[in-house]
This record gives sequence, C-alpha cells and structure tokens, in this order.
Amino acid sequence: GRSFLGVLGGEKNSHRDKVFVTHSGDGDMNRYPLRVVRTRDWKYIRNLDPGGEYHSHVDKGTNPETDGRDYFDSWVAKAKTDPAAAAVVRRYHTRPAEELYDLKADPHELKNLAADPAQAGRLKDLRADLDRWMSQQGDRGLETERSLPDPRPGKGKK
Repeated sequence: GRSFLGVLGGEKNSHRDKVFVTHSGDGDMNRYPLRVVRTRDWKYIRNLDPGGEYHSHVDKGTNPETDGRDYFDSWVAKAKTDPAAAAVVRRYHTRPAEELYDLKADPHELKNLAADPAQAGRLKDLRADLDRWMSQQGDRGLETERSLPDPRPGKGKK
C-alpha cells in the first residue's frame, strides 16, 4: 500500500486518483452485485447481474416506521398514476449492465452516459481500469459472487 500520512498530516488533500468498490449484499436484502471505479469526476458501475431485481429493507422491510417502507410504499402508490414516479420505482429495482456518470454535471447520478457515443473513450478506459483491478484481486465477477458464503445463513438465499 501507500502511506496515508500526508493526508492525515494536512500536507495533501487527496491520496488516490481512483477508488475501486465492490458490493455483494447481505443475503436476501441489498443484494445487487456490482463493481465500481470512481475518479474525482466520474463513476463507472458494472452491474454483475443486470437481469436481477434489487430489493432492500426500504421496499421489503417489515417495519414501515424504521425501514423506510412508508415512503417507498408512497412512491409505489404514486407510480400507479405518475409516469415520473413509475420511472423512479423502476430505476430502484432494475439496473442496466453498465452505468457511467459525470459527477460534476450530475451529482445525483440521474443521467447514465454509458451509451453516449461522446463518452465511448472514457467508458473504454474506465472498463479497462476496472478489469485490471479485478484481475489483480482475483475477482471473477459473478462467478466470485456465487462462490461467496451466505453472510446470514438461514436468513435468505443469495
């Protein structure tokens, strides 16, 4: 690794150009395997199971007052008559195979630029960065995800 001392001592305000992220989930909830590379201005997300459907305590929880279920249920109700609300609910549950966001122009990550021809070079570079990092980690993507032990045995199946 590299020393973080310069940041802690106030001599530098950053430590890396890129951060790599993995997310696996916790069994039956928050289960949406992905890999990410993020720079200061860009985020590339590779969704390893884009055909899957994402669920969390927000939409599957049993206590509306603590899980956020009350507001999610209000989104679902509004989605029955409001196309914009329906798009929010759909975007919550399903994700494309790849996402690319310009974090300066779109800090809330609402406009996926992965299919934008103007971003093809950037997408290619970030894909290569992520592939290289995954290879260094021995991460085989979905194959790795499927080989992980259940984080909550008896609470649900991955």
